Amino acid sequence: MSKPNPKGNFLQTFLIITTLWMGYVLFFQGPKGPEVVQTPEQIFAELVKQNQQLMDSTIVRTANAYDHKLQEQLKAKTITQDKLDEQQLAAAVLVADTQRKAALVRNDTNRLRLSYTTLKNYKKAFENTPLWTKQVDVPDDKRSESTAWTPKELHERTYEELNKRNHDELVYGALPGFAIIDFLVGLTGHQQAFSYAFACFLLALIVRTLIFPLAQKQLMFSRQMGQLVPLTNEVRAKYKDDPQQQQVKVMEIYKEYGINPLAGCFPALLQMPLFLTVYQFMLHYQFAFQKGTFLWINPSVSQMTGGWTAPNLGELDYPLILIYGVTMLASTLLAPISDPSQAKQQRMMSIGMSIMFTAFMFFWPLPSAFVLYWTFTNLLSMAQSLRAYKLPMPPLQKVNAAGGGVYPKSAVGGKWMKMMEEFQKQAAEQQAADPKNGGAKPGTGQVISNGEVKTGTPAKHKPKKRK
Repeated sequence: MSKPNPKGNFLQTFLIITTLWMGYVLFFQGPKGPEVVQTPEQIFAELVKQNQQLMDSTIVRTANAYDHKLQEQLKAKTITQDKLDEQQLAAAVLVADTQRKAALVRNDTNRLRLSYTTLKNYKKAFENTPLWTKQVDVPDDKRSESTAWTPKELHERTYEELNKRNHDELVYGALPGFAIIDFLVGLTGHQQAFSYAFACFLLALIVRTLIFPLAQKQLMFSRQMGQLVPLTNEVRAKYKDDPQQQQVKVMEIYKEYGINPLAGCFPALLQMPLFLTVYQFMLHYQFAFQKGTFLWINPSVSQMTGGWTAPNLGELDYPLILIYGVTMLASTLLAPISDPSQAKQQRMMSIGMSIMFTAFMFFWPLPSAFVLYWTFTNLLSMAQSLRAYKLPMPPLQKVNAAGGGVYPKSAVGGKWMKMMEEFQKQAAEQQAADPKNGGAKPGTGQVISNGEVKTGTPAKHKPKKRK
């Protein structure tokens, strides 16, 4: 049999993820029929119709198709750049208005946040131009108090409504996210250049303290797995031409020492709900974070860099994302490996995930306060990993015999163990005395010191002959 490819697991995982993604796209988008060529005017009419019907998800795809047609006309030089900007902004107002009305009708804060984000992406480019204050007509219906918006008016209205919801709404209907972050900021007096960033550090410290036992268990488990590497390497070398038997023998070693290779993944999964909760806290406090600054994250540096750096902790900051990426990569390299035999493949996957998450943050409108919080979290995680790897490890002990039995433990369990041993002795005596089992009569069973019972008729010894 051929030797297994060491990159097989990584490639297999990558192919599975790719297949699932392609299946998701095909399932939710469905098969596409013959493409119908539409003019920009026809697509804009579709935008108006979808606004009237509150099709807030569909209108985003239609707006992308509209933008694509406008770009084609710009390349063909049938429209100017100024005309393209005007029509793009008009489409954005229709999309944001649809999302806002859908949010009010369905009482959905996430839809309102999408409406705010839609126009926020255009604010930086157009807020100092006449287009930002030019009115755009929207369909008249009872759900809207206006039949025309300027991008500035709609953006400010959405900001006010979203800010009020962030103050009042509870995360998951139970947790006062805004109040919790504001309490941490208030501990140092709401100082612009210190309190808001320090609150991110305090939150990271609190969260890491809560998950410290789980993370520590995960780290120490990985070291236990590392102790088995010499044994598993011997098995792999012995059965290198039989991967199936090799896997069976490796699992027997894990069972013999009472170690579950998947146990290290469980603590990581338990941390995900906490991660999502903190993210919701940060979103609820996003506009309040606009009052805070941190080192280079301030209005003057932002103006000097042309918006490459954030003016405050409520906006997206690109250098901070790069720093986050470095800390995430470092903490990933220090993270435990659930299966030492596949360390290289797991490291490659971890590095790939770190790069993917960092790149994703460049395109997601995250407040830099959240990125700063996660950077602090990575640093604390690295410190815990370094500490865990310096702790002494007790030698591994077998807990299961190769034949399936369990090794006895001495001086463990106290009264409970004595009660269990007594119960086992009585059960053995009863079983030995049962005629159906071919046993001896009651009282003939002999209990030896280790709890086992001798059964059957006692041997008769003949007297020795006298000389």
